Amino acid sequence: MNLLARIFWLAGPVVVAGLLHMIVVRRKRLAWLAVPIDGGRTLGGKPIFGPNKTWRGFVWMIGASAVMGAFQGYFYGEWAERANVAPCDLALVGLDLHVAEGPLQQMVGYLLLNVALGAGYALGELPNSFIKRRANVEPGKTTSPFFFVLDQADSVVAALLLGKAFFPLEWSLVLWGMLALTLLHLAINAWLYLARVRKNL
Repeated sequence: MNLLARIFWLAGPVVVAGLLHMIVVRRKRLAWLAVPIDGGRTLGGKPIFGPNKTWRGFVWMIGASAVMGAFQGYFYGEWAERANVAPCDLALVGLDLHVAEGPLQQMVGYLLLNVALGAGYALGELPNSFIKRRANVEPGKTTSPFFFVLDQADSVVAALLLGKAFFPLEWSLVLWGMLALTLLHLAINAWLYLARVRKNL
């Protein structure tokens, strides 16, 4: 149970950022950033990533995850250490950057961790989109069990691996996190689909 609590504590800021991103998209906020990352270019006559992968999503997931992480660390980082749900000793990150001891150390550590997680989340969707464009799958559509599983897992796996690359996250946290958070991703998408917020799972 403690491992599961640490997994969900680790994922909290990115999950909230992802949910808020859907609201941003639906309400057409930050429209000036809603520009395809591939710039509309093609490869072999097919889009590289497609119109749904925009700079808005990339910038939002990194920025919003960082803000949520800073809030989490500043107000609850020390509590998380006492409750043994912190993903790693994030105060050490702040200490290495010569930040004064206390909530600010936690804030800096959580902020930087969530920059990595948010970037991984955004980057993780790109290989999937690239493969789907080559397979003639329309943006936002899933045509097979393979792509269905890939759609749930791609961002989760990339986020955790990028977090692991820069922070001392335990492999048990990363590997079990891939499973638990993929299932959470599926559950959230199913709920949004039933609520008619999403057009497909």
